[in-house]
Amino acid sequence: MNPIIMLENIVDSKTDSAILSFLLAAPPRSFSVLEISKRLHMPHLTAAHALGKLVAAGPVSGFSKRGKKYFMLNQHYKLLPGIQDYWRKTGAKYQDELFSAIKRLGDIKAAFLSGIFSGRPELSVDLLLVGRVNLRKLDEFLKSAEHMMGQEINYSIMNPKEFVLRRDTFDRFIKDIFDYPHLVVMDTLVKKE
Repeated sequence: MNPIIMLENIVDSKTDSAILSFLLAAPPRSFSVLEISKRLHMPHLTAAHALGKLVAAGPVSGFSKRGKKYFMLNQHYKLLPGIQDYWRKTGAKYQDELFSAIKRLGDIKAAFLSGIFSGRPELSVDLLLVGRVNLRKLDEFLKSAEHMMGQEINYSIMNPKEFVLRRDTFDRFIKDIFDYPHLVVMDTLVKKE
């Protein structure tokens, strides 16, 4: 089936289309209604209503944590691969401010998003930073990210030696990140096979 026809069957408004386009262009992480409404310059209620319709139609999934709702592309939606292939050829890419901000937190060797950012709010950590972190910049970053997400961001910081040791010995904390969906913001400590 033609991806354009698929999109027309899914979205019936400019708002729905803008949100789906944003989620296709952005990294495959979850977004709060507040973040989507701010990034797309639309009223909060308009974004919430459109997201509800997209969840009902199937291409978007949602979850809650402590009463706040989050949305991301539904990786189990049967038409998603065709839509994504089409989007890669014709759509714009979105530079995620979250990724950029994380890379500026100090001498970061690796950074991973998990937990609330990956649709797994039950996990104990949302952000793992490896390297030397500027604590003032981290505090500013956390305030901004927590405002956008409407939640406290659970994070952990490790030095590279500790991270490599824990990764290579299948430490439970590290396994909980890597065994579930997660996003690699950056990783200069990639395990050599």
